[in-house]
Amino acid sequence: MASASVPVSPIGESKPAGAASTYVTLVTGSQDGKLDPDSGARITRLEQKNAPAQLPPGMETPLGLISFEAKLATGRSSETFSLYVDPALGVNGYWAKDSTGTWTNLSSAPHGGKMALEGGRLRLDLEITDGGPFDADGQANGVITAPGAAAQMPLSVVGQASSVAHGEFWL
Repeated sequence: MASASVPVSPIGESKPAGAASTYVTLVTGSQDGKLDPDSGARITRLEQKNAPAQLPPGMETPLGLISFEAKLATGRSSETFSLYVDPALGVNGYWAKDSTGTWTNLSSAPHGGKMALEGGRLRLDLEITDGGPFDADGQANGVITAPGAAAQMPLSVVGQASSVAHGEFWL
């Protein structure tokens, strides 16, 4: 588990001057926010980065990108994570760009994730496979590198059928 204080920015900047900050907490080896004693994974990096200049239309990233790295236990090929954020941010998912450039809400039911309010925080549950489309290094090397965004997408867009071009998003 790792926590960090990160500034809130309406334009997804990681270090805006004079911005209020909030805490984010990332749990690895998470089952509905609780530690899985059999996981053995550990977070080696948790940091905030600027949101990319090219985001899908309507995507708001009040925390920019939340980038993390997790070392998996020997023999594991995927890991579950829970990211806790302030519900006042108004986010409706944890969005990550896959290896083709498509933005996907990993905390949505179609991708095995979910969102829940817990202890006054919004919990975004997701799973990432080592070397899979959401592992930024693209290698099955025992380390998951994952830049993504606790973001808000307009509900009129969430859940529509995919007709997106390369570099757009899909849930």
